[in-house]
Amino acid sequence: MLKSMFFRGKYYWHLFQHRHNELLQQDCLCEELKIKLKIKAVYHNSKAIEFGARL
Repeated sequence: MLKSMFFRGKYYWHLFQHRHNELLQQDCLCEELKIKLKIKAVYHNSKAIEFGARL
């Protein structure tokens, strides 16, 4: 039960971070920062998928 809650929390954290970075990327004007935000968004998306599969 506790392990499931832990994975659920990590899933939602990474999902939130993915969406947050995607929104920042859309509003960003600097191309270098856009690339960094895209990399972070892809990382958090892959982690969200990983933890979502464990639920």
